[in-house]
Amino acid sequence: MEKEPEKKQKIMDTPLPVILEGIEGAASDARKAADDARIAGEKAAEEVMKRLRKLFLKMAKDITEELEK
Repeated sequence: MEKEPEKKQKIMDTPLPVILEGIEGAASDARKAADDARIAGEKAAEEVMKRLRKLFLKMAKDITEELEK
């Protein structure tokens, strides 16, 4: 009995529209992930800025108090 050679490239048997749908789905997922990462980065930057403002206001208050002495 002869074995039928195994196909190494299954993608060659896949119709082009199916491949394109998969690519479109992956691109959509990538865009969503990039958007989520951008939003998370913006939120993190806002938190850092809040902390820096708080720190600088405290420093300014401490310096002002020290200069008044």
